[in-house]
Amino acid sequence: MNSYNILFPTPIWHFKNLSLPEGAYEWALDYKEKNLPGVEKSNRGGYQSTINNPNEFEYKEHITNILRGGEFKKFKVTSWWLNINKKGDYNLPHTHPGIDLACVWYITDNEGLLYLEDPLVNTRVKLNYILKQDSEGRLSRKRIFASAGDLLIFPGDIVHNVEEHVLDTPRISVSFNMVL
Repeated sequence: MNSYNILFPTPIWHFKNLSLPEGAYEWALDYKEKNLPGVEKSNRGGYQSTINNPNEFEYKEHITNILRGGEFKKFKVTSWWLNINKKGDYNLPHTHPGIDLACVWYITDNEGLLYLEDPLVNTRVKLNYILKQDSEGRLSRKRIFASAGDLLIFPGDIVHNVEEHVLDTPRISVSFNMVL
């Protein structure tokens, strides 16, 4: 019998079905208005706040309660920033150098616009092409769906991007960096 197995997968944690704290959506829009103009990093269009101290995050206790215990007790949140995309806005593929874990807390649904790339895509191009080419002919990417309130955590060296937002309502998230 011929078969193959995938070894050494990349960990990803997806905390689902979490309640979104009351007022988080309004807080995000208000924060943007008070802290314009924002910065341009991987974002094309939209608003990305400057990098902030984790002790100055309005919902720090909410996130801390989600991460309490387990494998995250030895990690420290080092920074956070707010992302608000309107129709047509997107984020280019990027990583978070020097960061152990990248985190995204969704204030609105992400509409499946976040993509994570296989970390071996550049070192095993031919194998990936044969084994894992998706229906659109791209090498191994995983589309991630998340709902408002969800928290997503993945290694900071994973290439990720956000496709163009197509809705008339804003897509809002808060990103974090964590180190061991």
